[in-house]
Amino acid sequence: MSNPPVTPQSSVSARAHWTIYLPTLVVALVWAGIYGWAHWHDPSLDGLASVALFVEALGVPLLLLSAALRARVLTVELRKDGRQLYMRTGVLRARDVAIGLSEIAHVRVRHSIPQRLLGGGALDITTLSGDRLLVTDLDDPETIAAAITPEARTEFGHEERLK
Repeated sequence: MSNPPVTPQSSVSARAHWTIYLPTLVVALVWAGIYGWAHWHDPSLDGLASVALFVEALGVPLLLLSAALRARVLTVELRKDGRQLYMRTGVLRARDVAIGLSEIAHVRVRHSIPQRLLGGGALDITTLSGDRLLVTDLDDPETIAAAITPEARTEFGHEERLK
């Protein structure tokens, strides 16, 4: 699937993908399974069942709240006529990063195994100064990467179309 061409007037952005909640779901299911196994085990493993209930009662809601707060803040978009990349990440305190496209040396899209199956991905950006920015759990990192790529430069400052 090819991405549509990006013009300076078009709006290109990515938000959090729903897979940001997958770790919480996995923790909830695993500890529910542990609770069920400990409860129905003969003899009953009451200590392990109590630990599982504790994790389900406190750990899972905290993980869910953390993911929801991060999903609410997470944004990557092109600004200033498509010449500046703006990123907003964070959980309790938002972190804003703005970088000119001419300062980007390399852009790469990464997908974890669940994201290959369910969608989403991460945007891995390397600047000319060598700094690395990794923004995970995006809904459409390919569109952002396609918009950045024509403007990205190699470490020597020569324009190069990155793959």
